[in-house]
Amino acid sequence: MNGAGTRRILLSETRPTPWKNGGGVTREIAVGAAPGSDLGWGWRFSIAEVERDGPFSIFVGVDRIISVIAGEGMDLRHADGSLTPLEPFQPVRISGEELLFGRLRRGPVQDLNIMILRDRFEATLEIWRGPCAGTVTTGAQACLLLHALDGSCTARLPGGVRHDLAESETLVQEAAAVCEIRLSAGMRAAVVCVKSRPRETGG
Repeated sequence: MNGAGTRRILLSETRPTPWKNGGGVTREIAVGAAPGSDLGWGWRFSIAEVERDGPFSIFVGVDRIISVIAGEGMDLRHADGSLTPLEPFQPVRISGEELLFGRLRRGPVQDLNIMILRDRFEATLEIWRGPCAGTVTTGAQACLLLHALDGSCTARLPGGVRHDLAESETLVQEAAAVCEIRLSAGMRAAVVCVKSRPRETGG
C-alpha cells in the first residue's frame, strides 16, 4: 500500500484519461503501488465513461471487478460468443486477459472499475443501498474505498472522526481501521476493500 492515511477525492477533481485501447476515457480516482509493475500500479480504482460499443482493453495478470453505476446496462460478448450481462449496480468479476466486446443496451453508461494485479492483491466490491448501516474492518496491509453513488453517505473512522461524503466523492482509508458506514433511504455507495496477498519467500 502507499502508506497509512485518510483522504477524500471528488470525481470532479480527477482528470479524464484515454483508455489503453483508445476507445473511451477513464477517471482514475485512486491507485496502489506495486514496485516493479509494468503498469505503474498494483491496483486501480476508477470510473469509465462508455459512449459506444467496443472492445475491452487487455491487461495481462490483472483481475477486474466492474459495475455499471449509470445508464441502462451493457453486455459483454466473449470470444466464444457467450454473453455476460452487466446489470446496473451488480458487480461482475472478469479477467484482464480475456477478449471481451462491450455492447451498450440503450445509450451510454458509466462503470466503476477496480483492477488488481492478481499475484499481489485481492479485492471485493459491494454496492450498498440505504437505509442501511454496517461496519467494515480492514487489516494492516489493506485499503478501504467508499464512493458515494446516489446521494450522500456517512463514514465514522477510529477516534470518532466523521466524514460526510457528497455524491461522487470517495473516502480512501489505508491501513488497519474499523469504519462505520451509514446510508439514508434511497442512497447508494460502493464499498471496496483491497488487501495485499502474502508474498512467497524462498526456503
